[in-house]
Amino acid sequence: MILDLIEKKIDGKALTQSDFDIAIDYLMKRGIDNLIVKFFYTLNDLGMSKDEVLFLANSIRDSGRVLHFEETIFEKHSTGGVGDPSSLVIVPLLASLGYKIIKTTGRSLSFTNGSADRFKSIPNFSARLDYIDINNALNKTNACILSHNNDMCPVDKILYDLRERYGMVENINFIASSISAKKMSSGANVVLIDIKYGTAGIVKKYKDAKRLAKLFKYIFSKNNIKSVCLITNTLQTLGSTIGNAVEVVDALNVLQGQHSFLRKIANKYAVELLCCADNHLNKSDAYDMVNVALDSGSAYKQFLKIIDCQGGDCECFKNATIFKPYHSVNFIAVKQGYVGCINSYAMAEIVRCLCANNHDDNIGIVLRVKLGDFVQAGDVVLSFYYKEPKDLEEYKDILENTVRLTDLKTKKIRVVKKVIK
Repeated sequence: MILDLIEKKIDGKALTQSDFDIAIDYLMKRGIDNLIVKFFYTLNDLGMSKDEVLFLANSIRDSGRVLHFEETIFEKHSTGGVGDPSSLVIVPLLASLGYKIIKTTGRSLSFTNGSADRFKSIPNFSARLDYIDINNALNKTNACILSHNNDMCPVDKILYDLRERYGMVENINFIASSISAKKMSSGANVVLIDIKYGTAGIVKKYKDAKRLAKLFKYIFSKNNIKSVCLITNTLQTLGSTIGNAVEVVDALNVLQGQHSFLRKIANKYAVELLCCADNHLNKSDAYDMVNVALDSGSAYKQFLKIIDCQGGDCECFKNATIFKPYHSVNFIAVKQGYVGCINSYAMAEIVRCLCANNHDDNIGIVLRVKLGDFVQAGDVVLSFYYKEPKDLEEYKDILENTVRLTDLKTKKIRVVKKVIK
């Protein structure tokens, strides 16, 4: 049967919803074998129509349980980039305002870390919940952090492995179907997708990001889900950190009232979600709402409630022990100048390799500058937190060249390139 589908696609015929149901059912029952790999290679090489992407998303969604709620449920997702803990801000922020939000999380793909990796660094926190737990969390805290489990989109985990193993991580159609399926299965009816593009994102080109946004809009509209897509570049990180536990600290700083670049972007995401749900809501009023929630401390208190509800140890936040680095070193500017380039991809690769090798989340990088900043000779541009002396020896030369200075004054970049409503 799978061979028939491959031949049908090669002959230029459109695959149907039933065809994708057959393929996904085959993958669920038999796992990754040569035949199913050939099928996805065919889709990868020949491309897919927007309806075929929709059908694949629907089949992934229907491989497991689909949640349904009477009320409005928000969702926010990033396609994958470096140094973006904004979801850790947005979830408790909206929950503290009385809105309900589910955050389905995925593990890392390639060099990026996912929200699942960040939450996993919180001691005892569990995102593997059954339906009763999900409703309990939503009723108690207005929020729920939900990971891949055996109930919802179970085939998506197999597809993750297939895409990584056979070099299809960056396929736009597979990205759209995978993410859309998770959002649809969560029962969300208002969704924001942050599509990151550039060297430090899964999507490399702006034109592909725009195409991906159109796919998301199409899939969600066909499933009666309101959505907004933001296309953001990865010339620099949204937060000031790279790593799992250290990114949690970055988000905590914002939740405790710190004004930063991350707060500015997280606020924009929150406002876009609120206005997507309510066309009559004034953006200025929405900004006032989210700023009050952060400045008053209510968003931080809500964060603690969410973590506690899902079994996490809140003492690590109160005692500032969530991130416990072993050794650190500061890298300084050898001359004065303007920050013209930040190679966050190289930094992410270093952190990924070290975290994987040491099985330790207490490794990371803190960026002390943003693009366009003027620095003096001797100013700290980044701090590296590592476990073994050999880690510094191995990566010192690379880290010294991740922040480049220029004599020419550079403009501050516009991170959010486009908003597609």
